[in-house]
Amino acid sequence: MTALSEKGVVALFRTSTGVCVCVAAALGVSLFGCRQDAGRHLDDQAEAYVRLVLALGERDPDSLDFYAGPPEWMAEARTKRTPLSEIKRSAAALLDELTRDRDQAPAARARRLFLLGQVRAVAARVDLLAGHRFTFDEESRLLFGVEAGEVDRRALADTDAELDLMLPGHGSLGHRYAAYERRFVIPSDRVPTVITRAIDGCRRATLGHLSLPAGEQADVEYVRATPWSAFTRYEGRGRSRIQINTDFDLTVDRALQLACHEAYPGHHAINSLIDARLVEAKHWVEYSVQPMFSPQSLRTEGAATFAAELAFPGESRLMFERDALFPLAGLNPSEAGKYVRISRLVDALRGRQLDVARRYLDGDLEFARAARELEEGALMPSADATLKFFNEFRTYTVAYTVGRDAVARSVAGTDDRWKAYELWLTEMK
Repeated sequence: MTALSEKGVVALFRTSTGVCVCVAAALGVSLFGCRQDAGRHLDDQAEAYVRLVLALGERDPDSLDFYAGPPEWMAEARTKRTPLSEIKRSAAALLDELTRDRDQAPAARARRLFLLGQVRAVAARVDLLAGHRFTFDEESRLLFGVEAGEVDRRALADTDAELDLMLPGHGSLGHRYAAYERRFVIPSDRVPTVITRAIDGCRRATLGHLSLPAGEQADVEYVRATPWSAFTRYEGRGRSRIQINTDFDLTVDRALQLACHEAYPGHHAINSLIDARLVEAKHWVEYSVQPMFSPQSLRTEGAATFAAELAFPGESRLMFERDALFPLAGLNPSEAGKYVRISRLVDALRGRQLDVARRYLDGDLEFARAARELEEGALMPSADATLKFFNEFRTYTVAYTVGRDAVARSVAGTDDRWKAYELWLTEMK
């Protein structure tokens, strides 16, 4: 027996296994059928989710990070141009079915829970695009499955005190740090050489611990006028294209951070691993796509932000920057020790960036004051660009901060940090 809702969005099929809700005409195709085999049914739900993300990406390109699945699915999404209202109804139908299912097998249960979080994020993103406004914490919970929490003000004050002792000059910390950092900006004609060497160092460190697909490759190109300082587009089968925005000045430490974050063991390595282990080996099609705003993005962006700390722990980072990157940048290696220490202290101020983002997006802080707090409190010289990023990508900043801290906790104290990192990526629970 079949009951069809308006426009055929939801079909209820009664079978010997019960009732399942099928997303159908809303996206112009039969997204998944109702089958008695539980595993096959979950595969169909995963396909429906992928098609929802592709449909949303056609309406809002910011919502789609990458897609590396069947090209005909993308072609169908481009042809249909499904309205946001229908995407929302289809997401609600899929959520209803996923909520009703109660798979007992651990792998099936983990997949279902992953899909639930991802589809909820799709529905919430549609609400935002339709004009609904959540508080920062509500939005980050709906999209990424986390709340920012409170900053540790005592720890931040201790960091300020140490920076005050180390930074030369007079005046505010923001002014002194901006002047100090400019001494370590890589001349523009040397940037490609430094980036190439940094990626090579990150790759060597990674291949000593992670088994990446044969023939994997990350190509680099230099662009301008993007909201990102760098971006990696995964193209499938172990291939990625990394874009680096030359509008942003790059220091030596930032170059290494960027190389590890975008390439190894960051986004390129992360996506190559997930593709090989989950899509190719297990045929879990839901991992062939990544929506920008989702719990999955929190995990992968957090892992990429932690990547440099994994690849170059402790003194190894100083040694690599001093001995390999400083000479290529034409800088004095004898200054590397103090510079790297100051850079790590500034990293520890990331909590202030999150605090400013929350107050700014909640309307409690206007642009000029928010920029000043980022410059003076988080020591971010490019504060205006950061606020423009907040305007466009809103709560995505939790992925760099809360996500990074979650990865750090997951690998801390383990016998093999690389194995824990790999499990964090391939066992998304």
